[in-house]
Amino acid sequence: MQKRELIKSSKDDKPGQRPGTDWRLTRYLLRHLIVGAASGWIFVGALLIFDVAGFRSLTANSPVGLLAIAMLLAVMTITWGAAAMGTAVFLMKDDGDDSNDKGRHAPIALRVEPAPAYASPTPVKSPRA
Repeated sequence: MQKRELIKSSKDDKPGQRPGTDWRLTRYLLRHLIVGAASGWIFVGALLIFDVAGFRSLTANSPVGLLAIAMLLAVMTITWGAAAMGTAVFLMKDDGDDSNDKGRHAPIALRVEPAPAYASPTPVKSPRA
């Protein structure tokens, strides 16, 4: 049996595309990666615009400030992009799922009860006294 016989061609194949190749999952993940990376860049932009903890001032007055911003952008791209892709995978609809919830599952019902708290009637002494 030759290799060509093992690859099944479908009518959705486009010219120049290897027969039987399905790129839907790759496109789905790349789309979510781009959304996550853009969110991370927006977060870095907000850090710089609002000068959180003096970050903009620190990077503006440092000779390696652009390098610090580039490294932060790279880390945020990886982190937020991976988080968006992971969320997308976890929200995917299963093949055996017959419900029409489009991949969103019902939240788990948790029973919340208050924990008992006990107070001591004697005052606590300060260590300085």
